[in-house]
Amino acid sequence: MARILLVAWTMYLILELSTLNASPAPQEKSHDFRRKLLGLDKCNACIGTSICKKFFKDEIRFERWLSAQPDLSSEDLQSYEGNYSDNTAGLRPVVLSHLMSPLMHEISDNSICTSADKGKSCSIEAILRATPRFQSWVRSNLLLPSMVKMFPGTEGWPFLRYHGSCGRMMVWAGSRPLRSLFSSPLERRADIAYQLLHITQSLRSNSLQFNLYYTSVSEDMFGTLDDSRVFIIDTSTIGIIDLQEGPPPDEDLQSEHIDVFSCLSGSCARPPPCKTVRAVQSFILLCKHVLYNLIGPNDAPSAQLPKAAVRELAICADQSQPDQRIISAVQALKDTLQSLRPCSALYGYRYPECRYSDQF
Repeated sequence: MARILLVAWTMYLILELSTLNASPAPQEKSHDFRRKLLGLDKCNACIGTSICKKFFKDEIRFERWLSAQPDLSSEDLQSYEGNYSDNTAGLRPVVLSHLMSPLMHEISDNSICTSADKGKSCSIEAILRATPRFQSWVRSNLLLPSMVKMFPGTEGWPFLRYHGSCGRMMVWAGSRPLRSLFSSPLERRADIAYQLLHITQSLRSNSLQFNLYYTSVSEDMFGTLDDSRVFIIDTSTIGIIDLQEGPPPDEDLQSEHIDVFSCLSGSCARPPPCKTVRAVQSFILLCKHVLYNLIGPNDAPSAQLPKAAVRELAICADQSQPDQRIISAVQALKDTLQSLRPCSALYGYRYPECRYSDQF
């Protein structure tokens, strides 16, 4: 009997130890994967509305959550489609985006650690939180991403609703990618191009005396909603100049004023001073990198797009042109595009008003 009990006890210990050494449960693996993807230990977007609980309660899901993990961790992907749910409504489409691509974040992390004399690997969150700039943000109760907090869509700014952030992942209201409309009929593309030029003008000149300018532009910056309204969905490449305060003095660019936040874009070099930003910089970038894919020389042979519009677009995209000539070309291009825009229920953001007013 004692021998039987000994054997039973031995088997129990073996089973118990094997259980302790077993590989993590699928749910634990899922959480580890999410922590890595979200960048919870990096904290570049951690100041602001936290939405981490919703990720771990499965109230925010990627469209291909765990069935295609390699796709989610791709170095080329910066944003993903997903769904958001809460107690007040069903599933809503959302866009989950990183501040930069995972590859650029890795380059940025190396720059931050190197600049802090920590080698190539360190706690990014600890380094950032120790800087005077971060501490001044904490004392001022500033919320980031600051663009959507300072310029909310509810007050007419062309930015999508921001739900919150977790680690390096930000969650925005869902929209249709701009590139999906590149093969649309000309009247649809003309409406989008007109909106893009109008948005860019409003960012440059507004009653609050801010100049919001593009530092770089791609079609991934923009998206459309069901009513065909165009929004900016990625604000990471938008700079702000307070026209009332004026540009900061040049001495702010001295080496002793450079801190670790200069490395967040992958390089520790500070951006050029505000006074070097041309008044037409945003128009040049928009025309060159986006509008040429929407409306361009390929439309001209069919006589759908007036040749004058093609010339105006070329002037707008030419940085060697003087500012006033580019501004004149932009206005002429807007006038041409306005005449091509359709008036139908598909364009809910201005219908049926467009039936009764030339302003729409």
